[in-house]
Amino acid sequence: MTLTNFLENNLIIHSIQIILITGFTLGMMATLNAFKYSVSKVLSIFGIYLVWVCLSSWAIISIVDYFFFTKIMLFTISLPALVLAYIMDFHSPAQAVFNYATQIGFSLIFAMTVLLINSAIHGNPYTYFLLLTVVYSTVIYLEYRYLRKPFLNLTRTVHIGWGPMSLIPICFCALILIIGNVPVYYIKDPIRVVYIYGLLVLVIVVYFVVYQSILRQYQLQLVSHEKELLMLQVSSMEKQAKTVHASEERLKILRHDIRHFSIVMNSCLKDGSMEEARHLLSGLEDTLCRSETSHYCQNYIINSVLAYYLDIAQKEGIEVQCVFTAPPKDTIDSVSFSVVLANALENALHACQSESGERRIQLKSRMNGSQYLMELANTCNKKIVFDEEGLPVSQKGAEHGFGTRSILSFARQTRSSVNFWQNDGMFILQMITSTALHN
Repeated sequence: MTLTNFLENNLIIHSIQIILITGFTLGMMATLNAFKYSVSKVLSIFGIYLVWVCLSSWAIISIVDYFFFTKIMLFTISLPALVLAYIMDFHSPAQAVFNYATQIGFSLIFAMTVLLINSAIHGNPYTYFLLLTVVYSTVIYLEYRYLRKPFLNLTRTVHIGWGPMSLIPICFCALILIIGNVPVYYIKDPIRVVYIYGLLVLVIVVYFVVYQSILRQYQLQLVSHEKELLMLQVSSMEKQAKTVHASEERLKILRHDIRHFSIVMNSCLKDGSMEEARHLLSGLEDTLCRSETSHYCQNYIINSVLAYYLDIAQKEGIEVQCVFTAPPKDTIDSVSFSVVLANALENALHACQSESGERRIQLKSRMNGSQYLMELANTCNKKIVFDEEGLPVSQKGAEHGFGTRSILSFARQTRSSVNFWQNDGMFILQMITSTALHN
């Protein structure tokens, strides 16, 4: 069977071919993208899109012919897919267009290559569909296995002009379709195959240059993030110093007052003024209570952090429940842990400050065998958005969320497990650290 007969004469084969290629292309798109909708909703949208592709393609091929369909499929198939990408993407619609247009362009190359291979081996429709399935399934698996996580991390971290960047794959797709279909289909003019693969080489070079540029920016942002984390550490230590300084100032005042107290008390005792003496003792007791630093755990550094944030919360009318055991000093660095705790408590305090009505912060930790468990919960009635890795997305934009990054940085360094979730109006952070790993 010749390639020309295969393409021109069978509407059923054309329909199967279009649905398979479109479905596999959607699979490629999904491997490198995060959607803001649930899986069921995404599948429903893709299903409606495939129905549109099937009906529109069948109508065009039936009324005109297959070659006319190839000339306008940029508008009937590719553009609707880009619109869906723009609507459904979790992070940036412009990033989604860049991703989707790239996948569409390479999908067109794969489809053309499979068709040429099938013709070269004198295959039939069955071998053609088998080749399509094998090639696309392999590509989807490799993308999901090796590219998905680093690609999503890169797009989530690097904030460049994705809008202008998306013009590269869009132009790539348009040029492939023009070269392959206008004015005649590429199988009728073999030199067009050379042009198409020449364009592919050029695009790969362009993508390599773009990748190098993105990678350099990513490395610069990593340096910037490390600087931000160091600034957070310095800020945390400053707050600890403020707590200690405030306690020392209160003690200085108390020592000064005790001298006057001693003189007045002696005078009361000499005069037999027992009622005044009792009043003085009661006032001294109140002063001592106000001068004490709140005690939550035995670790001085960590207790300073707890006292700073939880005392602020209590002064603002936020209910505080704290049952805290400090992590063992010989396995978990107290300074690093205090920075993590400060960031978590600061996030919790800010969340409660934006709430009305009953507000609460609950902190508990304990040792469970060789594991150190900590859970922090705070009132949060706003709907929190989580990305596909379960991390909360900052509502203030990409330039915020440094506290969460600090927590995650500590988790990576200590191989801790960190989980975030929202339940019954409470936002919960749970961290589990295996102390055995640090011995």
